[in-house]
Amino acid sequence: MLVFCSAVAQDAAAAQPPAAQGTGAQAQMPAGIEIVLKKYVSAYERRSAQDLVTIWPDLQNQKKEFDKIKHHLDDASVSNEHMSLHPLATQTLKDDAIVRCERTEHFEKTGATPTGGDLIMNSAPAQTPGPSQSTKDVKKADKVWVKLHKNGDDWVIVSVSQKQLSF
Repeated sequence: MLVFCSAVAQDAAAAQPPAAQGTGAQAQMPAGIEIVLKKYVSAYERRSAQDLVTIWPDLQNQKKEFDKIKHHLDDASVSNEHMSLHPLATQTLKDDAIVRCERTEHFEKTGATPTGGDLIMNSAPAQTPGPSQSTKDVKKADKVWVKLHKNGDDWVIVSVSQKQLSF
């Protein structure tokens, strides 16, 4: 009877679709890496540079990247930030990993838009209306390579690049 149950269990496991057996970029990814990528997305959506630095400790030393990210996160004209990362491939080598992802960003950007107005030189300033506010829906999609390093039990981001990275 035990032999029969074992054989049935093996047949059931073999009959599972490939996704259920653990193929694909996310299935090959260590759980700690998946957690860090989720924290990265969450930090962007909460617009928190401090949360990014927590999972990407060297970010402040990467001056150009840090300034670019901080400028975006501190921009009061940006709202309703949504980001997603979809891992496409994961490579690991000892305590290092590179995850190629498809990244999508979607946010609203509010800005001043000039409103026609009277261009005649003799018109009084009170006749010229000021700029109005407009909202632009911004959608971006790109591929990024996220380089990570394992620090004890936790993974941290080393860099995020739109250029392909390797070990």
